[in-house]
Amino acid sequence: MLKSKIIISFIIFSVFLGVTSFIKTQTRIIEKDINKLDRKIAKIKTDLHETQLDYFYLTSPVNLTKQIKSLDLIEYLPMDFSRIYLNFEDFTDNQRKITIFKSDDKKKKEKR
Repeated sequence: MLKSKIIISFIIFSVFLGVTSFIKTQTRIIEKDINKLDRKIAKIKTDLHETQLDYFYLTSPVNLTKQIKSLDLIEYLPMDFSRIYLNFEDFTDNQRKITIFKSDDKKKKEKR
């Protein structure tokens, strides 16, 4: 009776010891993955912050005025409304309507 209790206790202890080490190993792997993702997130946040700073600087009215003055040699004209598309489907529909005529020389070259 005493031997069976000791054997059962030893088996239970061994099972718990094995399960504990398995759980601990899995926890370490998950923690490493979390740390990698945290580093990636921190890098992306830094890039986002720098990009926002660039955007705010480049689109500031003072900077835009300077850019326009430096490009004063180029004459800018407003864009026709017919060239402004509300979505990509309108653009592709318009492109399909445009017909491209091939010359006879190009047709002969393509046949060869």
